[in-house]
Amino acid sequence: MRTSFATATTGYSCEMLEVTVTESSPASTLVAVSGELAGPGSKRLLAKLDRLLDQGHRYVVLDLTAVTFCDSSGVSALVRGHARASAAAGGLKLSAASDQVTRVLEVTGLARMLGLPSTVDS
Repeated sequence: MRTSFATATTGYSCEMLEVTVTESSPASTLVAVSGELAGPGSKRLLAKLDRLLDQGHRYVVLDLTAVTFCDSSGVSALVRGHARASAAAGGLKLSAASDQVTRVLEVTGLARMLGLPSTVDS
């Protein structure tokens, strides 16, 4: 007897992105992000940033140390989040990022814009 199992044919499995406000003060709001910053995860992060800005949080600091993957949609979400925060007279910065995200942001030239400490030795 032969049993067959249906398999997904997308070729890509997206891990859920979790976005958690870990600390909030009048000066800034710290947000921890974990999982994959790609596809639906990118939209989830951007929606969370929009909600925070709508609630009056002007300065958002992202901790991306637990982000395991970031693609072009993730980079786009960070750029759009930065632009939206700036338009709301605030800002979006990164406190830290995983090695993979750091490499992507350094290659694209966005690490400095987002305040990510450089990993390049001078």
